[in-house]
Amino acid sequence: MLYAAEVSTDENTEPKDVFTLGEIVVTGRAETVTQVTTVETIDRMHMDLTNSVDLSSALDTLPGVAISKGSRNEAYINVRGFNQRYVPVFLDGIPWYVPYDGYVDASEISTGNISRITLTKGVASSLYGANTMGGVINIVSRKPLERFEGSYRLDMDTDGYSGNLNVGSKIEKFYFMAGISDLDSDGFRMSDDFAPVPAAGWFEDGGDRDNSDIETTTKSFKIGFTPAEDHEYAFGYHAINSEKGIPPNVYPAERQRFWRTPEWEKTTYYFIGDSKIFDKLTAKIRIYHDEYYNIFDAYDDSTYTTQNRRSSWHSTYDDHTDGGSLVLRTDFFEKNTISFSYHLKNDVHESQGDYDEVWEKYEAETSSYGLEDAIIINDKTDLVLGVNMDVQKAKYANGGSVRDDDTSWNGLAGLIYYFENDTRLHLSIASKSRFPTLKELYSSYLDTAIPNPNLKKEKSVNYEIGVTGKLPWDSGMGLTLFYSDVTDLITETLVGGLDYNDNIGESRFQGFEFTINTEYIPRNSIYLSYTYLGAENRSPDRTSDLISESPKHQLYISDLISVTDRLSLFAKVKYDKAQYEETGSAGWIELDDYWIFDLKAIMEFSEKFQLEAGVRNIFDENYETSYGFPREGRTLFVGISGRF
Repeated sequence: MLYAAEVSTDENTEPKDVFTLGEIVVTGRAETVTQVTTVETIDRMHMDLTNSVDLSSALDTLPGVAISKGSRNEAYINVRGFNQRYVPVFLDGIPWYVPYDGYVDASEISTGNISRITLTKGVASSLYGANTMGGVINIVSRKPLERFEGSYRLDMDTDGYSGNLNVGSKIEKFYFMAGISDLDSDGFRMSDDFAPVPAAGWFEDGGDRDNSDIETTTKSFKIGFTPAEDHEYAFGYHAINSEKGIPPNVYPAERQRFWRTPEWEKTTYYFIGDSKIFDKLTAKIRIYHDEYYNIFDAYDDSTYTTQNRRSSWHSTYDDHTDGGSLVLRTDFFEKNTISFSYHLKNDVHESQGDYDEVWEKYEAETSSYGLEDAIIINDKTDLVLGVNMDVQKAKYANGGSVRDDDTSWNGLAGLIYYFENDTRLHLSIASKSRFPTLKELYSSYLDTAIPNPNLKKEKSVNYEIGVTGKLPWDSGMGLTLFYSDVTDLITETLVGGLDYNDNIGESRFQGFEFTINTEYIPRNSIYLSYTYLGAENRSPDRTSDLISESPKHQLYISDLISVTDRLSLFAKVKYDKAQYEETGSAGWIELDDYWIFDLKAIMEFSEKFQLEAGVRNIFDENYETSYGFPREGRTLFVGISGRF
């Protein structure tokens, strides 16, 4: 059995309850496309073992990934220095983001109905489409196998509760899957080591974190039909409804914001079809409609009752995206698997800045054509070549003139060599790009900036070399070196005292990731990963070489201990060091490094009932992932789960 806290690198491991229609790229030499970069997989067992209730907490266990929560109380994903705008999220192959700014709050994405999460780093396949400059995250939902089946989970801690219920059925050629997840918390408790900063009662005084409450409900439904072998079609629905507070910065010298989000809604409808057209040709089609609705309230003070000051407002977003994709694949030519992809999506953003203000509207279309060939050179060597052309077309700019289309050509090349004993070496290089978001093109950032609708794409060249393989003593390892050179970076400059975005920045990300797993010690499954990241701002007019949200050192260790056949202990520790943030009052500062220890006991009475209890942040570490926004202190929890 694959150790659940380990990153899966076995390309032929395919859990049967995975909704394979949700994959864009199927990896593995025995399948259809060979992946030439680091691809890490989190399975259902891993999510349950690490108590990962949302996407951010699941990804936080992977090497090279940093999660930060700051001024908007949203979990931002950073992969090898690239923030979330550069690493798009897909749900069953459907692009999942906020059309206006390109982000999606990873802490709002429940793992309750997920079977697998795949993170592709650096050199993502050409078949994913545009804006994969730093990699790709694909979330794959569950699929039923039995006539009737289900699963449940309920976790309670000192802050609140989270839970999920999934039921499904497969009867002959039809199947359906439905799920609901819920998270309800009055707010988290801070570490007792937090020292309040006195300031007229406006700022955090410790104990329960001010304005940190959250309530989120996720509903999903999928119905599928398999009329014949190699033919499958499914309709899906996924909806998130959330309300949450946004804690203020704890430092008086920083700008204080008293914000709440009373409505955060994201709803996706989609159709996926997979057909074998001829003996050597398959086609996968996706059609989707995605809606995003958000209300954002800024208040006068920490009572969160009045909105009379100029700095207070009631902002509303009403966005939607319509799109689709087609992937054709053939192995007609011996030892060649050729794939063609086409993606098209249309983003519409409508917003109202405050009560009774005029609504604004912006619209842009993005298309992508991709071609990729996976070539088996001989018994030990594979070569992958790919190219894609992406186009961004501005369609509407609130009644103003629109810019010309922006076109980007990207390519990749990778080589894999298979040694004996399942050892594998890969080399890859890719040119990647990212188009600016509607916000970057048109926003005045609350009248603090001059919009630049003529922004162009950002570009990077990503390199990677890595080796994975087995070691003696029931062990395995992986080592990856990576380097990314980014140009035409969208960077803020000052024009007439206001910020102005322009393509004048440069940056460089380089480092390595090392992983090792072993079962050499009886009844222990140990996993360790270490990441070194050198993130450097190389822009000509830079005032510092530093880049935020990019810790230089990250260490993760976990151990699953089988005490008896029914009783297990699971321990994990995470260490981050040398993360820098730019503050409004003190310029660039280094956040304190921190160690977080978690421990739990698991008692498995049967497949239908499992009981666990534990503690997160055992030593009550006071730590921050963003300046002025401390995270949870010691938290006790209990949980039950099972399958039926």
